[in-house]
Amino acid sequence: MFVAGIAATAFLIAEKSPTRAVLAFLLTLFFTFLITLLVPRTNVTLYDDGNPALTISQRAASSWIVATPNGAVLARLRKSPFSILGRTRWSIDHEGRVLAEAIEESFGRAMLRKLYGKFSRRFETNMNIRLPGLDMGRILRRPNERGEVDVLELDGDALDRRVAVALATVVLGREP
Repeated sequence: MFVAGIAATAFLIAEKSPTRAVLAFLLTLFFTFLITLLVPRTNVTLYDDGNPALTISQRAASSWIVATPNGAVLARLRKSPFSILGRTRWSIDHEGRVLAEAIEESFGRAMLRKLYGKFSRRFETNMNIRLPGLDMGRILRRPNERGEVDVLELDGDALDRRVAVALATVVLGREP
């Protein structure tokens, strides 16, 4: 909806119709906001041997809370609002302290994923989980040389594994 509205706005600007372009842009923003309000929020519980182990609760269109079954918050996952324009970027924080960030491996691959990712897995892009100067792992969405796909790989224990699993669940559960 948003992308089509922006395209219509650009077309109207090119046709030298600024009043209709502004109107199209405002209607695009209004209907995009309205649609986001109508979409139900997601709540997921992950189980370990039949016992609840982790809860992922969507707070807003691009924000999730990761909590233990007793309600203790482990982290908040937030997707950057500018992800639609380039590389998808997730920030992982807890009580204002940044724990990590996950970012697509390159701008070019991100654009390929946005255009062709729904048609073929080879256009997917992997995500790197890191802090400046510290690689924590990666989420493999594109098949690697062994044919593995949709895999979470962690390096060390700098990031709580439960938080990394929650991030992978949200990232892999979303459409390209």
